[in-house]
Amino acid sequence: MSLLAIAAATFGPATVAHAQEETDSEQAATSGGLDVIVVTARKREESMQDVPASISALSAGELDKRFDSDVRDFADSSPNIVIDDTQQGPGGVAAVYIRGIGVADVEKSVDPAVGVVFDDIYIGQSSGSLLKAIDIDRVEVLRGPQGTLFGRNATGGVINLARSRPTYDLTGKVRATYGRFDTWKIEGVASTGLSENIALKVSGAYEASDGYIYNRFYDQPGQRSEFYAVAGALLIEPTENLDILLSYDHQKTRQDPPQLLAINRDTDLFCVAYDQCSPSPGVPTSGDRYVSVSDGRLQKNATFKLDMAIGKATYDIGADMQVDYIFGWLKTDEEIYQDFDAAPFTLYHTDRPARWRQTTNELRLTKGGNGPLTFVLGAYLWDSRYTINLKNYIGFAGVPLLTSAQDVAQTNKSWALYGEADYELVDRLTLTLGARYTKDKKSSIVNDLPILLYGTTVEEDPVATLPGAISMAAPVRESWSKFTPRVSLRYELSDDAMVYALWSRGYRGGGFNGRPATIGAATIPYDPETLDNYEAGFKAEFANGLVRLNGAVFLMKYDDMQQDLDVPAPGTSTGRENRTINASSAEFKGVELDLTAIPVDGLTIRGNLGYLDAKYKDFMGDIFSTGTPVDATFLKIRRAPKWTWSIGGTYEAAVAQNATAWVTGDIHYIGGHEITFLNNPNLRNDGQFLIDASVNVRFNQTTLSLFGKNLANEDGWTIGYDVQGVWSYAAPRPRRSWGVALTQTF
Repeated sequence: MSLLAIAAATFGPATVAHAQEETDSEQAATSGGLDVIVVTARKREESMQDVPASISALSAGELDKRFDSDVRDFADSSPNIVIDDTQQGPGGVAAVYIRGIGVADVEKSVDPAVGVVFDDIYIGQSSGSLLKAIDIDRVEVLRGPQGTLFGRNATGGVINLARSRPTYDLTGKVRATYGRFDTWKIEGVASTGLSENIALKVSGAYEASDGYIYNRFYDQPGQRSEFYAVAGALLIEPTENLDILLSYDHQKTRQDPPQLLAINRDTDLFCVAYDQCSPSPGVPTSGDRYVSVSDGRLQKNATFKLDMAIGKATYDIGADMQVDYIFGWLKTDEEIYQDFDAAPFTLYHTDRPARWRQTTNELRLTKGGNGPLTFVLGAYLWDSRYTINLKNYIGFAGVPLLTSAQDVAQTNKSWALYGEADYELVDRLTLTLGARYTKDKKSSIVNDLPILLYGTTVEEDPVATLPGAISMAAPVRESWSKFTPRVSLRYELSDDAMVYALWSRGYRGGGFNGRPATIGAATIPYDPETLDNYEAGFKAEFANGLVRLNGAVFLMKYDDMQQDLDVPAPGTSTGRENRTINASSAEFKGVELDLTAIPVDGLTIRGNLGYLDAKYKDFMGDIFSTGTPVDATFLKIRRAPKWTWSIGGTYEAAVAQNATAWVTGDIHYIGGHEITFLNNPNLRNDGQFLIDASVNVRFNQTTLSLFGKNLANEDGWTIGYDVQGVWSYAAPRPRRSWGVALTQTF
């Protein structure tokens, strides 16, 4: 559970809904057409159909009928997207890939390649980014680089999540859920006015589960977890022109460390020397993807704590112009002792306490209205720092037990100026120009503690002490800057149809390796990467507003693509290290379609289709750890399935006086794809059909629901990692589940 679960509309919004969306929904219901979906993808409210870019969105009404548990469940709303929990840390570690571009790394030194934005605050780490939130009001998936308005580390795109505002009327919602694996949830949100110009919203959640992995070593559930969250928001409107919104969130997860599985080949060290062999290719050493033989601790000793404060002030200065100031502060603290070897004894375990702090300040001026010119101008300031005190427990280094420890501290300061403007050149033809200038400064200091050797598997009375490989008296520092432009043309064919073409550039910052084993890897930075996106698309509504069809074709060219390589590191505690290098260029091209339709009264059909052709174009690297770089363009890019599609629908009808019922169902297809850098065939995913469904009955303000998720029981891998010649580990996606929910609104 965690912060970019952010967004778990596990629990959709209550009647605490955006007034404009309520109005649009009422108009749609009256006219029998589709709802108008209002988005803020360009830092201002506008219809999704007016945005000249690839975007998918879920409105409050749609979220209210879903049973999303976290941000992973939003993936089926958009083509060419894959979201997984890598199970490499507490609180959830998100691997978010859009159009084949993303990051699947637990280290906070690695910047995300897809931006996750929560209530206007960018989340700067993957660890814990499956955060639980309660009342998600809107989900927007922006595909392609968003370097102008969202800045660095949005090369693949952005997932933009927004919660409802406090209301002056007393409104709220409570949902209780019981599901498979003895999973209990209680969630609630309520809002009310405190005075004529002050409104308050509070929310909370509690969840406990035994999890879907069984631990055979301890003969008990191996993935137990307990999660709670509390949040409050205060809306203050002292004058007609000024409103201030303040919010604070606190969340905590206690869980068993995620259970990884060993997928070892006959030639791997762990198979040859320790008899930890896979019974057949692609089968874990336990013989079952949902059975662990790990001897790691199972006392819910892994914790993830999150605190977040957000402050927004909006002042209407007239003439369709407003000024916004947005402050964000995020703190996470995590502790985990994790078994990475997935064996019934200690071969490679880690203890990884880590702390993250980020502060953001953003000031922007927006001009809306119906004039020929609209724009957004802004300034952005970012400050983050993190520390990790890593300790390795190694049982395969020639002694019963070896421990090595490393302290890493990194800082990142960044500022940017940006702007984007629309100008109607002639009737129905609009030009958009945007640009952002970003300056990044990073520092890193790494120090190894002494390596201790023990004569037994107990960490007592070391028999020998060796010095660590890395000792730094002061941090190393580096800075980068980048200009990221955007140009688009939009032509309105009619009031209900338009075509557009755009070019945009994305940029992901450089940095320092976060888990080096040698002084060179600790002190030599890797450079930024850039992505140019060429795109053309259309958006149309027809059949009297009953059908909405959007589509796009794109070509993206990647330069200096950052790659993680597992390479030899002789003389170090493990003999290996992971390095990030600028090793390749790549090309991504594809097609995307989004469809929503109401073929008959009460029935809404949703569908999307994504095609992606992703290839390395120039890639030289020592991928086989031989010391000699080779041409690696034959490798397939990870998490880039050629085909993704979804088809689903909702049918709703009155069944009695004051009673309605609806049935929902979705089939989400993720095509076969690689999940390891070296395309390990034992960790390759075949095509997967993810099927979700629910049956719901609402009496007045009470709703009873029966729901199921992953009904086809697909067991594809969500993470796969190779330590060449030693072992490989993986984790499967959540098993088939079902549950019953009771929801009360007021």
